[in-house]
Amino acid sequence: MRTDVHTLRLGGPASTPLPSVGCGLWLDRINGLGRLARQLDAVMPRHLDALLDLRSSRALENLPGLMDSAAERDIPVWLYVICDDHDPTGSLSMLARRLEGLPGTPAGMLVTPAAYLKSYQPDGVWPSGTSPGQARMAARVLWPELALGGGVPTYFTELNRCRPDPSSIDFITHAVSPIVHAADDRSVMETLQSVPDIVASCRALAPTTPYRITTTAIGAWTNPYGECLTPNDGSQRVTLSDDDPRQRGLFAAAWGVGFMARVAYAGVDAATLSSLGPPFDIGAESLHPVGHAIAGLCRAAGQPLRQLKLDGAELAALAWQTELPAVIEVWIANLSADAVPLYIEGVDLLELSRLAAVGDGFQPAPSVEARLRAGETDRLKGFEILRLRVQNPGSGPDC
Repeated sequence: MRTDVHTLRLGGPASTPLPSVGCGLWLDRINGLGRLARQLDAVMPRHLDALLDLRSSRALENLPGLMDSAAERDIPVWLYVICDDHDPTGSLSMLARRLEGLPGTPAGMLVTPAAYLKSYQPDGVWPSGTSPGQARMAARVLWPELALGGGVPTYFTELNRCRPDPSSIDFITHAVSPIVHAADDRSVMETLQSVPDIVASCRALAPTTPYRITTTAIGAWTNPYGECLTPNDGSQRVTLSDDDPRQRGLFAAAWGVGFMARVAYAGVDAATLSSLGPPFDIGAESLHPVGHAIAGLCRAAGQPLRQLKLDGAELAALAWQTELPAVIEVWIANLSADAVPLYIEGVDLLELSRLAAVGDGFQPAPSVEARLRAGETDRLKGFEILRLRVQNPGSGPDC
């Protein structure tokens, strides 16, 4: 065994498929339906999680265009609705009227009274208005056949302090942000270590309920713990900001692959990464690296996962059976800023590409492919992502 490098070994079939992979969208921040259409065509998300704040007239105005664009592409829309604290029935009834006659129907809905976007201590003073459970009951009257969720559009901390009754919900949901406590590169990557524990804790709250992790990215779209987000001109690495510069580079793509590796093998049903338009934009005229990574994961959603054995914490990897029985696709991401030596053991490499920092996504890397195919090591650069296609060892010859 090589002790000086990170060794990757392919294992057998995993017990779960790659979950549905989608993108988020803030209806009050859509920058034109043409731009939205281009992003949808480029990524083809398996679902959209749309944040709809009923207090925003712009969000409501953009709703028909979103539903039409999604229906044209057969993309399910899950509405994350922010409703009035004291009159949820009134604001939700208005939404019901708006939805009548629109193309398609929402795949599901989470209804959150606005006050519950903030975090409250268990023994502190909680909002006196409508609770999330009461808002869900009001929605159930209006949409008796619709999947209605429990949880929050913010983070697991808020969900854990306001737990829904599992018998009253059709799915459970929350988001993840790695820049709540610290925003340096190392700390952000280290947050991935806690993701399996978060998933296990949420599963324990509703063991048999579908589990959907909603829009997750490097940044934060709201601050549950203070008055506002941290001001940022788009160049600062700061906590609780909605304009983190790493969203536009390889860092966000590597973090996203690391996140998907954790939640996929932990068995979540759906995961939503970044957004079409602000606050976690995947890119407009050309996709950021994270956009290309998400597009590849979306294409593979639903494919059977394969187990991997990987030495060291600096790398993240996931693998799945492609539609070709003889081919397995493997993604490897360097989660550190330093180069990491990689060796692939017992794998018949068919094809290799590398995600470009700028440009057209994954590109062939013939020198890297030649070294790994020859049984040599390669040094993955900081935050680099490799995409491999390898022979399925259990497929046998093509007879």
